[in-house]
Amino acid sequence: MKFDIKPKPPFDFQKMMQRLTVTGKTHVLKLNEQFTEYEKIIRIEEISCFVKVVSSGTVTSPILNCQAIPLNGRVSEDAVKTKIQQLFSTEVDLSPLYNHFCEHEKLDGVLQRFKGLKLLTDTDLFESIVKIIIGQQVNLTFAGTLTERLIELAGDKVEVEGDTYQVFPTPTSVSKLKYEDLRELQFSQRKAEYIIDLAKLISDGTIDFGSLWNMSDEEVMKALLPIRGIGKWTIECLLIFGMGRTDVLPAADIGLRNAIRQVWKLAEQPSEEEVRVLAQDWTPWRTYITYYLWESLNQTPTVVDHT
Repeated sequence: MKFDIKPKPPFDFQKMMQRLTVTGKTHVLKLNEQFTEYEKIIRIEEISCFVKVVSSGTVTSPILNCQAIPLNGRVSEDAVKTKIQQLFSTEVDLSPLYNHFCEHEKLDGVLQRFKGLKLLTDTDLFESIVKIIIGQQVNLTFAGTLTERLIELAGDKVEVEGDTYQVFPTPTSVSKLKYEDLRELQFSQRKAEYIIDLAKLISDGTIDFGSLWNMSDEEVMKALLPIRGIGKWTIECLLIFGMGRTDVLPAADIGLRNAIRQVWKLAEQPSEEEVRVLAQDWTPWRTYITYYLWESLNQTPTVVDHT
């Protein structure tokens, strides 16, 4: 199936794709050199689909040419379209954000620098939270290496039109692993336990990740905090990078505090409480202001997560 989506402008597809090369390996997706094409195997209604998205418009008049090929069943065009809209944040209108802060002494420069950069969320909440757990307290390069190793170990390979694509492993496939399997790939004992135990909770039905979509940010926090290995920072990152929520403030994050120190030209790194006070007028755009501040340092969040 083929169809077009017209995202709400401004929408800078190339910035979104370029960011993927900064945050580590691209793992299971393929990009072209011009950063105008995105290809990945994603799951929609439990059906694996090859999805190709090509940007053919401009930042102010964006058009996404979309192609989807279901690989192991049927899925409706509406379901595919909804999924792509969610992944690329196409329905998020950032104009109010830019307009509101256009005269802000500190933020306007950062917002203008990354104007049109929207969240490109992970295609699956399990994939998202596993990558976040892997990224706890390690650098981006090593996190990318560990993720790649997990995909090689437990994920599938699918051939589409002569090209081979890796598919991120399902909770069921990860639940069948032993801790030693991940330890041999240089995962720490704790991370191996966190990831495999979480996969077991999902695969046996103890936790329904699908239900998170209907919850408020606070309800998601309450639902996931009791799970071993998942702290507040992890959930905040899931809300941002997995669910595309627009008003999340991970105030304890070191990267955000470093960025604020740099942009506000502070003598010292602000505390978590100082960040919360400073960000009081960022609502309802705390996610995007945080996101752009992270980008100003060319880094993704740095974890301080006591789980």
